[in-house]
Amino acid sequence: MHCEKYLVYTINHFTFVPLLASMQTQDEKLSPQQSLDLIQAMINETKGNVRDNSFYYLFWGWVLIAAHLGSFTLSKMEFGYPFAVWLIVIPAWIISFVYGARQRNNQKRTTTHLEKINITLWVSFGVLAVVIPFFGSFINYQINPIILLVGSMATLASGVILKFKPLMIGGIIFFVFGLSCFFVSNEYQSLLSALAIALGYLIPGYLLKSQKR
Repeated sequence: MHCEKYLVYTINHFTFVPLLASMQTQDEKLSPQQSLDLIQAMINETKGNVRDNSFYYLFWGWVLIAAHLGSFTLSKMEFGYPFAVWLIVIPAWIISFVYGARQRNNQKRTTTHLEKINITLWVSFGVLAVVIPFFGSFINYQINPIILLVGSMATLASGVILKFKPLMIGGIIFFVFGLSCFFVSNEYQSLLSALAIALGYLIPGYLLKSQKR
């Protein structure tokens, strides 16, 4: 509990203090209550924007679960290239790009400061998830646990940014499953990863989508 409160304080401090300072002028200072109201309004707006664009979270959650389960199934069938199932991410990227382009044309809304932070966070994670497999030989091909552990930080941070506890719990789930993956074979790592994504990512994603503005 103390660790969670410290994390919330740290992220909020480095996120909001510089932002509020930049918004204040010598002639107009925000009162403490006004600052808190502004922060809460920004969080609510960001949460609403994320909920409106939850397609990406849910779509990629199901794509990753399908890839992990497909890889596990092909491994049990002793198929020579079980990782070939990951080629499904190519059409998934195309679908995401086309959907995003249409959304930008149909929606005209303001992107909040917090939303930009959240997007940057997940883009950074996506880059790492693509790069890490190329260095698999240096980490004894322990790719799944490393990606889950990195994903735990992104998920937990998103939960703190949005003040959404299911995502915070999801980050903890990713962390636990990431550590657990070190103790099982690669094929069962795929099974654990699929379960981690379902519990720590998809369920919080659906809960966030179902919330009222």
